Order: sequence, then structure tokens, then C-alpha cells
Amino acid sequence: MKKKGAIIILLTTIMFCVYLQSCKKEETNDGKSFELLKTVITEKYINHASYSWDQYKELLTELSNEKYVVLPMYLMKDFYDSTKVVVGMRHDVDVHIFKALEMAEIEYLYGIRSTYYILGTAYYYGSFSNGLMVRNKCMGDMYLRINFLGHEIGIHNDLLTVMIQYKNDPFLFNQEELDYYKSLGIIVYGTASHGSQIARETVANYQIFSDFATKSQIQYNGREYPIAQHSLSEYGYTYEAYFVDYDKYYSDAGGDWNFEGDFEGVLNSLHNSKPGDRIQILTHPVWWGKE
Repeated sequence: MKKKGAIIILLTTIMFCVYLQSCKKEETNDGKSFELLKTVITEKYINHASYSWDQYKELLTELSNEKYVVLPMYLMKDFYDSTKVVVGMRHDVDVHIFKALEMAEIEYLYGIRSTYYILGTAYYYGSFSNGLMVRNKCMGDMYLRINFLGHEIGIHNDLLTVMIQYKNDPFLFNQEELDYYKSLGIIVYGTASHGSQIARETVANYQIFSDFATKSQIQYNGREYPIAQHSLSEYGYTYEAYFVDYDKYYSDAGGDWNFEGDFEGVLNSLHNSKPGDRIQILTHPVWWGKE
């Protein structure tokens, strides 16, 4: 681990704490303070982790080998090198932004950059009130801090839930998301479809975009909903993570790796990978940090 990296994390931690002190003093209208969010999320998911941070460091140690080039998804999509194993590292943050920040800091110490997809329907993010998303104010600094460590911030697309459960215009919400991140100074390049309950019962969230849709409308609980009205490029997106070219795909979805031998199997497969291979690795922070 690099001493310089540890110093930068220390400095950003100090800055973050100063920010939160001022944030705590604000009269917010979102009803959820940073302390409340962290307490509720930490307690709710305290026993969910399947893998330890030491195991994650094992993974990063393997990926630090010179045979690999590890990139955030927006760079990996167009990067080809027959002399290297090209790895796109991504994280669907889902429910636990605080574990995501821990993960981002660990990666920084190993010199690894990756992508974090933030879920706009998550508890930490905000809530809908009178048809509008009210974002939890102190969370913006969490996204900025992850971005500052060199990682890409992307949108974890749950637009079907926005449309059906929250009765909002999904494309208007999508644009508001992009405007929000822009206001923070974060450039969003891509999106990754979220496997929500509604998506599992209808179509994948990426099908809301015309690039991937197989129909122009879907049905849910007896009602019809229009999809495929707009494309990714209309919003400036350059990719959808599930459609970035790869040969191998490792995912810890559900708390288990989709590979024989679980975590050790993934490590062995990586170790045996060959130059020219293109690999996408997906983790969900909530499954990490087991004591």
C-alpha cells in the first residue's frame, strides 16, 4: 500500500468530517440526517456480509499483478489490449453507500479505479414527496468523495420502479438525476440496470431505453406502461454496463459468486486468465466487510 494514498485518504476524511459537522447544523427539509442514515443502514444490514475486507484485499492483490489492466467501466468499454487481461471493475451500490465508501478507499490504496453505480430509489439517496425526489443533503459529499478517489460515478437504473411504484415520469427523473450529479461536479458516463422486484416481474430496467427494448410497452398489475421512448445517447450516456463487451463475467449478486468454488474459484480463474481476455467484475458492497 502506498503511503501517499493513506495520507490522501486521511486528508479527505478530515475534510469529510468538517463537512458533516456543518451539515449537522443545517435545518434540513429531508428529514434524514447523515447520522440517522448511517445508523439505520448499518443496523439493518449488519449481518448481511458474506466476505471480509481481507478477502477483498486478496482480490485486489491479484488484480495488481502487471498482467492486468483494471479500469472503470467508461474506460474499459473502448480499451482493448492483446498483451493484457483487461478488467472492468464495477459496483452496484444498491442499499449500502457506507460500505461502498470503504470499498472505494481500499481500492485507492491499491491503485485501482472502478465504477460505483448509485441507486436513486435507495433509502440513503432520498425519498419521493408530492411527486418529487427529495435528496438527502449530506449524501452528495459521499458521492463526491468516491469520485475524488478516482472512481467513476454512474447511475444504477431503476426507472421501472420510478414509473410504476412511485408514479413518476421515468425519463424526467432520469434527466433530474443527471442534472443533480452535474450540480455536484460529477460527470456521468453510464448506467447499469438494477434488478428490482418490478424488473424481475416485467423486463430488465435497461429495456426502458429504446436501445435495448423488445417491446414498446409493458404490463404490470393490469396496467400498461410505455417504454422505449428515448435512447441512451439522448441523455449523453455512452454505455449500459451489461452491454460492455467481455469474455468472462464474475458477480457476487445475492452474496454468492456466480462461479464454481465461490470466492476461491474466482481467484483461481483470474490467476489462470490469459492476455487478451476481457473480464467484467461486479460486486455489491453490502456483501463485504464480514467480521
